[in-house]
Amino acid sequence: MNHSPEAWDHMQFKDIAVKVANVELYYKAVHFYLEEHPDLINDVLNVLALRVDHTRVVDIMRKAGQLPLVKPYMVAVQSNNVSAVNEALNEIYVEEEDYDRLRESIDLHDNFDQIGLAQKVGSIALVFSHV
Repeated sequence: MNHSPEAWDHMQFKDIAVKVANVELYYKAVHFYLEEHPDLINDVLNVLALRVDHTRVVDIMRKAGQLPLVKPYMVAVQSNNVSAVNEALNEIYVEEEDYDRLRESIDLHDNFDQIGLAQKVGSIALVFSHV
């Protein structure tokens, strides 16, 4: 990762990443892909999905303002019913006005801030009722 332009190969990186014992390197990889190869970040996250803390990955992406970038990864791991993943996806669905997906997410995954989501969706409905 330190000499990425000369020595980096995505397939080789994925093969080696799953063999690494140092968990912190997984998160360095997330930052590396976010900065250097955002188009491949979902691919590497799917490889690391069994090894990373999904809440920490969501926090990294939220701080970077890039939650929508990892939507495919979050959809893939949502079956774990992790609050941070559920809330991030629900937030994206609200922003995209994809209420069918939001309903599906809520029905299948109950670990999220229900009051916060209700307030957010309620305030959006209130805005539209005044238009």
